Amino acid sequence: MFRSCFLRCLKDSHDPIKLLHDVEITIGRSKVTRITDQACSRAQLSLKADCENCIVHVKQLGVNASGLDGCALAKEVAYKVEHGVKSSSKVAGFDMDGTLITTKSGRVFPVDINDWKIAFPTVEKKLKELLESGYKLVILSNQAPIGNGRVKIDDFKLKVEAIVKKLDVPIQVYLATCKGFYRKPLTGMWKVLTEQKNDGIRNIDKAESFYCGDAAGRPAKWAPGKKKDHSMVDKMLAENLSLQFYTPEQFFLGHSIANVPIAKPEFNPKELSSGDFNHNLISTAKEVLVLVGYPGSGKSFLAKQIEQKSQYAYCTVCRDTLGSWQNCASDAKKFLQQGKSVIVDSTNPDRESRARWVSLAKQMDVECRCIVMTASMAHAKHNNKFRELVKTNHLTVTDVVYHTYKNKFTEPSTNEGFKEVIKAHFNPCFEDEETEKLYKMHLLEK
Repeated sequence: MFRSCFLRCLKDSHDPIKLLHDVEITIGRSKVTRITDQACSRAQLSLKADCENCIVHVKQLGVNASGLDGCALAKEVAYKVEHGVKSSSKVAGFDMDGTLITTKSGRVFPVDINDWKIAFPTVEKKLKELLESGYKLVILSNQAPIGNGRVKIDDFKLKVEAIVKKLDVPIQVYLATCKGFYRKPLTGMWKVLTEQKNDGIRNIDKAESFYCGDAAGRPAKWAPGKKKDHSMVDKMLAENLSLQFYTPEQFFLGHSIANVPIAKPEFNPKELSSGDFNHNLISTAKEVLVLVGYPGSGKSFLAKQIEQKSQYAYCTVCRDTLGSWQNCASDAKKFLQQGKSVIVDSTNPDRESRARWVSLAKQMDVECRCIVMTASMAHAKHNNKFRELVKTNHLTVTDVVYHTYKNKFTEPSTNEGFKEVIKAHFNPCFEDEETEKLYKMHLLEK
């Protein structure tokens, strides 16, 4: 037998310890390992090397937990350590479903954990070529069924292990099981990969690395018999990470996508330009200022700006906090009687919802103007997603709410009794560079 097995300290604090074939040894706190921490037992771990199959059997003996591949070991439970993923500055990232595998049944969603097959005949060959070229292979996959309980995590682990065994290459697998920063197109899984799971290699070669996935925003019949892509999260993830993007057909089959129509997101945060505050939004006369716009279009942010820049000559009434327009009207009257102007922070999509404020302004003998937020539905959804990510306990706004607003909306005009109707763009301000960087990523899946 020509193989040898050594236990090497990552900090190089002691010489490598040779593990003889099929001989069990114990290690822990000792002069050999130079471990002095009393929390580590003198007999902390049992190790036995299988040099023929390149496997080390590991068992925790000590009272306090040891870790293996980022997970705590259970005492007296046997584990197997095999040659696995090697860290690298070159990362080849792949989606899983529809990219590396597809269903054997032909259905969109697998019927069980065994309903899969390799998606393209060249997958195994291409992955081995990448490995030989020094790439680290990773899978980044959204798997909501695990988070909502439709699929058991232990069952899915078996599926992943079977896939990796079939591919016969070491792959690091990341699964986003819930909504939030880890779910594509957000970059949480990549952040964990580069900051915690790449042996300290954080400087990824973006010119050589890439991401490949089937969610590219292609329409139905982009090729004969092909269905519409379910989203464009894979393409947008690559854009968020500044990586080269490939479709599976492009990478594994060498197909060109030059003539394949690929949709663009309705709102691109990188294209949002900031502008100066419009001081015409502030009036020297006492007034009722009615805001109109989608949830998340920037109404509350604009209201705060107007309050601050007017030296608090304006006060805001918001239905989200006061509960009803009647409560808002009651507070508005009080503010007007105190000599303040009033900002109405509600969606106010139709003439009926705005008429009550025009009527109140007439009743209180003050002017009434209207500000219409220009943010589109997609832009407003992006803003709301951003708020969900950076604020705790922020309620999700459903698609029903957006479409209800859209269906009710009528363009405000001076015919309703407004002295003036002004359009206002959303101009975000950020607390720091990280917050701005997050906002300018693609946050939505379509």
